[in-house]
Amino acid sequence: MAEAKVEAATSKRSKISKAQQLTMLEVLIASLVFGACAVLSIFLIKYINFNTKIISAKSQAITDYDQSLRNVGVCVDTDKNGRLSNEELENCNSNEVSLNSVTNSLRYKVLMQMAQNTDLESVARQRNEKCYDDKGEKIDFNEKYEKTTDELEKQQYLQMSKVCSALRVIPDALPAQKNTEALMASLNQVLLLTGWEPERLTPRDDAVESRIEGIGVIPVTLQVEGGSDVVLRALDKIEHSVREFDITSGTIEWTNSGLSLNALADAYYLEDAAEIEKTVVIKASDKTRRK
Repeated sequence: MAEAKVEAATSKRSKISKAQQLTMLEVLIASLVFGACAVLSIFLIKYINFNTKIISAKSQAITDYDQSLRNVGVCVDTDKNGRLSNEELENCNSNEVSLNSVTNSLRYKVLMQMAQNTDLESVARQRNEKCYDDKGEKIDFNEKYEKTTDELEKQQYLQMSKVCSALRVIPDALPAQKNTEALMASLNQVLLLTGWEPERLTPRDDAVESRIEGIGVIPVTLQVEGGSDVVLRALDKIEHSVREFDITSGTIEWTNSGLSLNALADAYYLEDAAEIEKTVVIKASDKTRRK
């Protein structure tokens, strides 16, 4: 009897020990599965958030590009849904876009409003002979540009519109390149209009930095000698010139012939425009790691 009781107790302890081991194993497996699921869930959440950032950045880039095209006025949103479709972009041709269909664009404001601006036109120099017809009347190249469907004619009329309208004042006032010889010729012509022939107009070798980004400086030396009326007329013509001549320093002396003006001046030109492009770096986390 005693031996049977011992064997029964031993068997119970063995079963209990196995049950405990199985329970520990089940807990361990459940812990591993839970941990793996937790890690996987965190990874998936971060992955989804990161891709959401990328999709949002791409969507914003597309929106900005679309808005730029419509602001410039080279493409038309024909279906009026607020965004240019792929088909509209593929079929987009700026020369085929009517100015009246892009009235809020930069293109319309330049060709229709600025080109007809009377204030700009008031300071324009004498036009090219090709700007007038046989009767001596000014040719409306904007109208010709709108009516023609020929690609080559559109380009020609657009170029003549720039030459024969108030738009020509803009490159006269601020050229798109550094051309020192043209600047000297322009200043010489301005002074000749006063009835006085310049004695010395020379560019300077000084390196002058512009105060405005994107604007280059051409430093020049100016010398005018003559009666007081001649010097004053020269200064007045320079002041009213469409090309800006910024006199930075100068001296005026009395001479036997009247006055002698020696001055240092700066003229300006438009430097090459840099590409308007930016790179956006998308990071999975905005937190900085500490070493």
